[in-house]
Amino acid sequence: MSVPKTEAVIRDYNGRPTVFVNGQPQPLPGFNASSRPGIYERASEFFYAHKMGVYIIQPRVERFWQGADIHLDPLPSQLSGGWDVEEQAEAVLAGDPDAYLMVRFTPHPPESWKEAFPQELFITEEGVTEGRSASLASALFWGTMGRASAAIIAWTERQPWADRVIGYTNFQVTEGTHIPVDRGFLFDHNPQMVAEWRRFLRAKYTSEEQLRAAHDNPSATFATIDVPRDRLRGLTPEVTDILYWQPAVGNQSLRDYLELQRDLWHCNFRHVSAAMDEVLQRKVIVLHDALKLSQQGWNLGAFFDADTSWSPAYPEVMAGSGHMNVVELFDIPGCDGLMTPLDYQARGIGGVCQTEGIADSLVLRGGYYYGEMDQRTSPVGDGEFGTPRNQEEFAAVSWRNFADAWTRGYNSYWFDIGGGYYDSAQFHQTIGRQVEVIKESISWHHETVPGIAMILDDTAVLETNGAGNYMNDAIMWEQKLGLARCGVPYRVYLFDDLELDDFPDHRVFYFPNLFRVDDRRLAILRERVMCNGHVVIWGPGSGISDGANLSTTASQQLTGFDMKLLEVNSQRRVAVTQYDHPAVSELPPGLVYGGSLAYGPLLFPQDGEELGLAWTKWMCNEVGLAIKEYGQGAGVGDTGQDRGSGDWASVFTVAAQLPAELWRSLARHAGAHVYCETNEVVMADCSVVALHSLKSGRKKLSLPGNYRVTDLVRGRQVEVTDGVLEFELQAPETAVFRLDEA
Repeated sequence: MSVPKTEAVIRDYNGRPTVFVNGQPQPLPGFNASSRPGIYERASEFFYAHKMGVYIIQPRVERFWQGADIHLDPLPSQLSGGWDVEEQAEAVLAGDPDAYLMVRFTPHPPESWKEAFPQELFITEEGVTEGRSASLASALFWGTMGRASAAIIAWTERQPWADRVIGYTNFQVTEGTHIPVDRGFLFDHNPQMVAEWRRFLRAKYTSEEQLRAAHDNPSATFATIDVPRDRLRGLTPEVTDILYWQPAVGNQSLRDYLELQRDLWHCNFRHVSAAMDEVLQRKVIVLHDALKLSQQGWNLGAFFDADTSWSPAYPEVMAGSGHMNVVELFDIPGCDGLMTPLDYQARGIGGVCQTEGIADSLVLRGGYYYGEMDQRTSPVGDGEFGTPRNQEEFAAVSWRNFADAWTRGYNSYWFDIGGGYYDSAQFHQTIGRQVEVIKESISWHHETVPGIAMILDDTAVLETNGAGNYMNDAIMWEQKLGLARCGVPYRVYLFDDLELDDFPDHRVFYFPNLFRVDDRRLAILRERVMCNGHVVIWGPGSGISDGANLSTTASQQLTGFDMKLLEVNSQRRVAVTQYDHPAVSELPPGLVYGGSLAYGPLLFPQDGEELGLAWTKWMCNEVGLAIKEYGQGAGVGDTGQDRGSGDWASVFTVAAQLPAELWRSLARHAGAHVYCETNEVVMADCSVVALHSLKSGRKKLSLPGNYRVTDLVRGRQVEVTDGVLEFELQAPETAVFRLDEA
């Protein structure tokens, strides 16, 4: 059978990564139906009427993978009344003949493989086999997973409908995270992992004496050293006294183990990607569900499992899954981008849309991000995960989600994991209009407007005790509670992105977890961040480590503040005190932020200008929020051109989770355009601005120029007076506007 002629590649189009099929850019409104018996055809029939761009279809991996065997031709389907991938493809092309297909699969190890190879599974430090997960050190498993992935693609490429297939998506074992870590088990004691651990240490250390000194273990040998045990699983009084930030001495075994997990994950991810790439005889796009760095601090097991309590100390799941230094994986053969769910937490009405995958970083680097919107609806969704309870809530949430995609340069598709989520004419009145707008969006120019950049260090956990609690507060919830509601657009990047020539010149830079400082990082920061009137906000612990020791030295060098260090874990709150400073002068009185999470050591700025006092330990009347201006300081000046190298403002905060009002005030001080003065969820780029709200009434959006404005939800032009867009909103509702220069 000849190779299909259809080819698909990712190219820039109007400022965003776009799928080109046979040379033509495609907007790709998409739908992924559940294949459960009796519901696939009904769900898809509703979407056929919209003339979609692509449908995601799903083969069952167990038809290709049984025990040790990989079948090049799949076993017969065991579904009773269900639709397997062949039936899905045939139904789609009969119902919507001009649509394309993407093939999505999740290569979990089948029960038959786990029963045949129990020695390949993760083993806890109590010696218990974690029965759902293969060890990251299992070459047998990852090799078989690569073969299974390649077999699915090779078989698909031989099908009569293969010329409509434009891509494949590998949802990895468990969407790129490691299930044992999700359940609180970081250290794998499988003998294969022990062997990899010893191999790693032999390669890293030149002698056993060096190993003993690094691990503070006088009896360690390369032949006998065991995988560490998790201090965070100790008795509560003991865990309470473990400082969050750690020097290398006493913590090097954790650092080494996490670096080993990184090396294993990179190796496994590269192997599976290469296996997929090598079997293809044409250009198609290959996406993965992984690399969810915007969710550092994710307590995944406690969130999804109704019977699991939130732990006071749980392992950071991204690092524990090997997801560090991930920019190395963005542009390897067999990886053109990511397809991950949209974040489940706070995603209902009044919440925000945030991608699980590190979409802003990927888009900046030219990769394609396709967001899975399984915005399940009641009663099928059983009220879980922010489920819309009626048509109005569904419209508000889904318009918000697509607005986030349009303004950040990625794409989203409807996903129906349970069946019946969108099976009503009323839902499809909303969906039909959204499909029209997605098709229109291919012609819009996308450019990130100067706003707020959250910059993440995906190796930050190496300077800590390994817990994810702080990052959950300072990264995940900062996005949802403060940044998304301040009226200034924000993006989430990785530190390595700062080295890119085309990194956007944002007005505010926030570093929630830049704990380690070295000369290379300082040089990058001085060139790209500490300049042009930027406001740079340093989270707690910024610069506390030089990679070996904890001290004030590196922090002072990084932030510019003289610092005092107190070696204790403590709760942190900050009360704004000096309202006469222009950076905070418009804030309401009585503003206090922070929380009850205890972590340490504490860093307190000793100079600069006080903006707020720290509420931490008693007899500790220290500054908790301070600012220090350099050169001409923050802002853009009257001409917008008179700030340059060395002109910036440094802000240090002792506590995490700055409120929206404070973000807005600091962004204004930096010269950012403020679209909204109230704490609404606002999204914007150069072509689209949107507002999501739970409060009805008259709303105002200040625009950064003169525009003709179109209400995209209703498809009509609206009036703008003196650069201010005013409109009535009936909550819950999302208003989405297209901006064309007047």
